[in-house]
This record gives sequence, C-alpha cells and structure tokens, in this order.
Amino acid sequence: MAVGISASLVVASVAPLEKKREEDRFFALLEQDIHYAQSQSYLLGTSVVLFFWDHKPGYEVVYGLTRPGYSRAMPESITLNKSSNLSEIYFTPSGSIHQPGTLSFSTSSGERTVTVHLGKGRVVVSK
Repeated sequence: MAVGISASLVVASVAPLEKKREEDRFFALLEQDIHYAQSQSYLLGTSVVLFFWDHKPGYEVVYGLTRPGYSRAMPESITLNKSSNLSEIYFTPSGSIHQPGTLSFSTSSGERTVTVHLGKGRVVVSK
C-alpha cells in the first residue's frame, strides 16, 4: 500500500512538468516554422503565411495564399487569446513582414507571446 501511494505521488508531480515540456516543444517548433516560412518566402519568391484558426487549435502554413503547405496541432493546454491583434504571420516574397503585431497564447504556466516586428520580419517568442 505504501508503494502504491508513493508511486501515485510521483506520477502526480510529474504530470505538470510533462505538460510544461510539451508546451515548450510547441513554442520551439513554432519559432522554427516561422523562420523556415520566412526563408521559404525569400527563396521561392512568393508569400508564405502562417494562419492561426479559431475553429481548430493549431496553425497552417500556406504558400502563395493558395498552395497548402503543412499544418501543426497545438497542445490542448495552449489556446490563442482573443486579445491577439494578429491571426496570421504573413511574409512577403522578399521575406519581410506584411503586418506587425502580437499573438498571445494562454498556457498552463501563464501567458506567452509571439511578437512580429515590422521591417525585416524579426519575430520574438517570449519565454
């Protein structure tokens, strides 16, 4: 009985840590996808857009606004806040950003933001 109680305490303490790791992996992958989309827009000479949809958790990468690229799911513990003033990250054919702004996400450990700066397309993912 003591072993069972000890094991359940260990499992209960590991679950929040695993959720945090999953969220960190998602944001690392999002940052890599943003940089890849920017490099592809410049290389291919076409616009590349990351769309964040309301009806499904995650984002989709689209080339030239018509050719679908790929999509990524968001962990259940992450949601895009309604207070975000962006719903897409749009790179022009020259690799610059079309519209600056902020994407705000709610996570199990608080709020995280993705800030898109005007100009050369610098994007910052908060920690």
